[in-house]
This record gives sequence, C-alpha cells and structure tokens, in this order.
Amino acid sequence: MSHSIITYNFCPQCGKPLIQAEISKRVYPFCPDCSFVHWGEFSLGVGGVVWRENKVLLVQRANNPGKGNWTIPGGFVEQKERIAEAVVRELQEETGLETEPVSLIALRDRPGNKHDLYMVYLLRYLSGELQPELEEVSNIGFFTVEECRNLPLAHLSLSIIEATQTQLNGFIPQSGIQLVGEKSVLYQALPPYPTPPNNSI
Repeated sequence: MSHSIITYNFCPQCGKPLIQAEISKRVYPFCPDCSFVHWGEFSLGVGGVVWRENKVLLVQRANNPGKGNWTIPGGFVEQKERIAEAVVRELQEETGLETEPVSLIALRDRPGNKHDLYMVYLLRYLSGELQPELEEVSNIGFFTVEECRNLPLAHLSLSIIEATQTQLNGFIPQSGIQLVGEKSVLYQALPPYPTPPNNSI
C-alpha cells in the first residue's frame, strides 16, 4: 500500500514557519521558535491469532484494500493505547470474542512515505460467540490450516498461522522494570527451552 508524502510548512505546536534543518546528518522540517522536529509519518497496527479446537480465527474484509480477502483480525493502535490493549479491543470489536494476550509473536516492518509497523499477538480465547462487525467484516469463522490454504488469505496471515501450529516462545511483557513513561511496557523473549537428548522424540 502506498501513502502520499505529507509536507508540513508550519509548526503544529506554535504555528510558525518550518525550515529544513540538518539533524544527525539528515534533513528534517524544524521549527526554530519552539524546536519542534517532524521526524516522519508512522502507523502502528496489530493483529491477533486465536486458536480453538485446532482451528484458527479469520475474518473476511468488507472494504478495500483487500475487500473479500481473508485475514487474521486486527486494526490500528490508538495514540495512548498499549499494543496489547489495542489487539484485545480490535478482536472484541471485529469478532465479539473476549481474548487475552499470550505473547507477541511477529513484527512486519514496512518503511515508506509512511513507516508502517504491524505487530501480531498469539491470543487466548476467553469467552463470547462470533458476532462480526458488519461495517468492516463481511464473514467470520474458525478454519483448519488446510482450509486456510484454500482461501484468498493474505500471505502474511498464512505464514504466521502456520508458524503458530508449533509452540512459540515469543515476547512477553516484563514486570518490575523501571521504564520512562507511565504506560511503557518492555517485551522480552522467553528463555529458550532446553535442548532435548539425542534419543528423545
């Protein structure tokens, strides 16, 4: 997906004209009055993988881009929202299901005119029945991996689904670590599992 370049001529903080200034050997729009720097355009999205009875949850897009295609459910992160909160909210809005995060399992990095990051969680089903949000989702259901392979499914979604058939370490939020920012969360990988003996199956 391509995004048009947004040109800023005036400072969004004080309204004064911006100039082009070199910072760390790169040129950025800069405000000489209040020191505002426009670092670029960024977008943060989340998706969730939910398994029930050896089937994975998929939604069918009701709108473009990708209208009619299937994907794992998800959406965009709001400004003051943690990513784990965002994926739980998006799952509930799109599917009607209550879930909880297990671990962060994938990151798609797409630089461009807008730098687009997409993060995927493995989620645990808690409660609820499938109720698609009809404005965004035209169909919904749980599918086997073999059924997924026969659907018009985003390659990214299929790759992640296939990876989650086996146990993943992933990244989990860490507690007891002092971080700057009230809502800051540190994600770290779990320790690796011990190497099994040569004669184990």
